[in-house]
Amino acid sequence: MYTSDINIRKGYDRMPVNNSRHSRQPQRFNAFQSYQRDTARQRTITVHNRYAKTALAYAAVSAFCLVFCAIYEIFSFGEHSLFMRMMFMVPLLGGAAPFGLMAVSENPPSISRGAFNLWNSGLAVRVSGCLVRGIIEISGRVSDYDNYYWVISGLFLILAFLMQTVAWRKNNQRKG
Repeated sequence: MYTSDINIRKGYDRMPVNNSRHSRQPQRFNAFQSYQRDTARQRTITVHNRYAKTALAYAAVSAFCLVFCAIYEIFSFGEHSLFMRMMFMVPLLGGAAPFGLMAVSENPPSISRGAFNLWNSGLAVRVSGCLVRGIIEISGRVSDYDNYYWVISGLFLILAFLMQTVAWRKNNQRKG
């Protein structure tokens, strides 16, 4: 270990370049700048981890929807529903794909917590709507009950998009 490493670990930077004999006092390095660098790096790692975990969770939900559909169709006496068969696409295309792309990107966007929660809720309601519509179709009935799911999930997704747009604009106004 070099003496410069020891000095940096103690919180001191290089000795000042001055030939006077009283100027040999060590200078403290700027802790705030070091904190900013470490915080920015930690934020990037945290955001990547959050997006990777979210993408993995959506992939697991998508796999569960596939298995659920297969088991449900085994016990449905040969009947099937396109809504139930395609139910796995909602978490795959709405969750796993976008969050997976954000997890591997160099500079991922920061998503506000409210928009993130609304987006997740919108996709959950959409999957539930597919499930209800599939069950209704397999049972041979007709109902308008599932239309509420489409409207509510659409509202959640639009609100999430608008909330994130407002958050990005506020963030850009602060920077610029």
